[in-house]
Amino acid sequence: MRKSTSIAIFLVLLLSPLLNAQQPDWKTKTTKDGSVTVSYNFSDFMNEDGKKFQRLEYEAKRTAAVTLENCLKVMKDDSNHKAFMEGVEDTHRIKDISEREWVTYYFMNARWPMPDADVVTHYKLEEDPGLNGFSLTGTPAPDLHPDQGVDRMKHNHTKYTFTDLGNGNVEIVMYSSSIPLVSVPKWLISTWIPDGPADMLNGIAELAE
Repeated sequence: MRKSTSIAIFLVLLLSPLLNAQQPDWKTKTTKDGSVTVSYNFSDFMNEDGKKFQRLEYEAKRTAAVTLENCLKVMKDDSNHKAFMEGVEDTHRIKDISEREWVTYYFMNARWPMPDADVVTHYKLEEDPGLNGFSLTGTPAPDLHPDQGVDRMKHNHTKYTFTDLGNGNVEIVMYSSSIPLVSVPKWLISTWIPDGPADMLNGIAELAE
């Protein structure tokens, strides 16, 4: 039951433009084992029809005994993404724009009450000049792939940042800002924190081992 709810919340949060940001009131939760810290806040957002939604912004952070090189390999290989992104059944590279930019397709096999959906994401890779880290920013690119007959998510925004700490560990940070297109109670979204974001970071770390 928890898995179904978690996937549904994750998919709802992907339907989310970076709009109408307000002054944040951050709270922090840590996983039971203390390995992942998630800072988050909610703010009100009202659409053009006057319907109110809860905007969720969060940053999840952990360190892992992995190499920066392995982390880069994990994130650049699209087939790895379904191993740490909840609800993703299929993913593949649509096109390479350059060595540091590409477009990826994801198919989400959602559980009730969420419909099956897909998302097209434009990724941009930026490496630190000192070779101490890199970031991978994902923005929506819904028009770069033909309609596949399912609902297409058009407003997903993500950013992953990896920093070599110089002691055999890499700090992994995942940032998201989201406004669901359906009304979801704040208390329900809160149940997804910290374990939802933590599961994704842990999945990345495991793949990079």
